[in-house]
Amino acid sequence: MILGFVVSNNLPLKAQFLDDEFCGNREILNMDMRKKPWKGANQFLYDYLKQIHYSEDKDSIRYRVPVKFWIYQSEDGAISVADSTLKRWMQELNYYQELNHTGFRFYVCDVARINKKNKVTLGYYFEAPWQTLIHKDKACINVYVAQTIKKRFIGNKYMVRGTFNTITNSVLIQYNTSTTGLSHEIGHYFGLLHPHRNYNKGKSKQESVSRTRTFAGLFKKGLICEKNGDGLADTPAEPKLSYLVNNDCEFTGTSLKDRWGDNYQSATDNIMSYPTHYRCRKHFTQGQKAVMLYSASQSKYAKYWTTAIPENKMYCFDQYEPDNNYETASILDTGMVQYHTFHRLFVYKSSKPVFDQEDWLKFEVENRKGKELCIKLRVDDEDKSLKVKIYNEKMQLIKEEHIKGNQSNVVLNISTNLKSTYYILVRNMNSVEKQMLSYNISMDYL
Repeated sequence: MILGFVVSNNLPLKAQFLDDEFCGNREILNMDMRKKPWKGANQFLYDYLKQIHYSEDKDSIRYRVPVKFWIYQSEDGAISVADSTLKRWMQELNYYQELNHTGFRFYVCDVARINKKNKVTLGYYFEAPWQTLIHKDKACINVYVAQTIKKRFIGNKYMVRGTFNTITNSVLIQYNTSTTGLSHEIGHYFGLLHPHRNYNKGKSKQESVSRTRTFAGLFKKGLICEKNGDGLADTPAEPKLSYLVNNDCEFTGTSLKDRWGDNYQSATDNIMSYPTHYRCRKHFTQGQKAVMLYSASQSKYAKYWTTAIPENKMYCFDQYEPDNNYETASILDTGMVQYHTFHRLFVYKSSKPVFDQEDWLKFEVENRKGKELCIKLRVDDEDKSLKVKIYNEKMQLIKEEHIKGNQSNVVLNISTNLKSTYYILVRNMNSVEKQMLSYNISMDYL
């Protein structure tokens, strides 16, 4: 019995036409896959990693890539995505880059809000692609965010949480994208395919479970796992995992066989897969990281992203970005030192550098009678200065200080009889410089 019938006979009907499909990327459009230098020759990828001195054991940042969000919302803003949500997405995106030592970091270069209620739902086949054509910036990853991306298939409608448009090279996601949703779609942007690609096709396209099986015909040669599926030998062959992963992230489809009669032993933690529970997804393989790094190096915008160019070091955003308004304020905990930067903002082909000017932080005051709260700041450069403003939860200014280089203490004297939330605004008071400004901030009770 062929795999297509095995899957459909053992899974619920909606597995064939998902009510809520994760990624709508059309694998059939990946025609340039046959041109990739690693197709049928994965050694190319490992030679490339060796050439760039990549190490699995070291998180070496090679590319800082700007992201622009296009948010489709109602005119009154009632239907929208909050800045705090964008911040969470970016933190999750960078968390998985750091966890996997991919060599990438991403940051928000701009947020555009399109106030059209009739656009909060985008049609997958025509409306969404059109929006990616009329709204687009250069040298960044354009991410379009709609409340709903609706897909119609033979009369059935279902939602697509995210997709990558291979023609316009753009990412689209819904408001309710999963934790790894943005990581998955940006993986497509940098050349990755689904490990289950063509899982329900014949022997000429399906990936075999065996890593040593070769083509038996006259027209194809070499290892099947390096040409079929996603073309990567270090991602195990898999069917679509939508209903084949249990609550413990274990693969439950071991009775399923590929076209050659071998049982699937699929992984469930790959970020480019479709496991039943998206929380199971955590990892990229070495081959996948090599594809992303090589693809970035071949981009016409690589010179704006690479950390190998000294000028690009001014784009060294800190881990707390974006934090340019109180809604995206970073949490300052007691006893912890945070390192922040006022970095250069990405503006394509800008003749004059533009720098980040404000950081927002927030902290909770505990009920500690008789205690004094001390906030310490240290500016790295002696000839530079910051202005610090502290607001209560009603956004009323309660303290303001001008901090010069090497001046370390700003003491906040407040009552600690009640729990409350406070906000800190740190503003760069310097003119545009060639060098990035950085500072350390910490808080504790005396």
